[in-house]
Amino acid sequence: MKILDDNTKSILVISDTHKTTYSDIDIEIQKQIKKSDFVVHCGDIISEKIIEGIEKNSKDNLIVHGNSDPLSIRNKIPRKSVFKLNNDIFGVIHPFWGGPPPIDFDLIIDQFKNDNPKFILFGHTHDAHIEEYKGVTFINPGQGYSEFVIPASFCLINFKKSMISIEIKKIQIKNS
Repeated sequence: MKILDDNTKSILVISDTHKTTYSDIDIEIQKQIKKSDFVVHCGDIISEKIIEGIEKNSKDNLIVHGNSDPLSIRNKIPRKSVFKLNNDIFGVIHPFWGGPPPIDFDLIIDQFKNDNPKFILFGHTHDAHIEEYKGVTFINPGQGYSEFVIPASFCLINFKKSMISIEIKKIQIKNS
């Protein structure tokens, strides 16, 4: 389990970027990667260049693979992970067996039964939302790219003293 420094004040959560180069990631997400204390990518990265870009531009990060990631990525990074900040445990996963919403949260909880997370960060569905289930806060940042009328989105988790704020941000689609 990765243990984050108590000075960590902001976590950026992204998922499902589905891009081949770091420069293809929305500029607002790139800015947040540089600005945040810790970056979590919940899978479907697609390219090692995205991983390299996150590692180069973030202060610290944790990345799990998804179902669309090639074998070269799956062999290098885990399918799930856990980290701890203060007294809170976070699980990170890309539950590819889940299909579209609604997702089976019990199946995800089972993946972390020995970790007892308070938060589970996940991707795959491209559906940005925050939901509490059985005492666990599930956070899906949505998709990391804009498509048709669906905007790219990300999640910011901020810590101030004993307060935690969680907010999903949608990036306005630019008209071409």
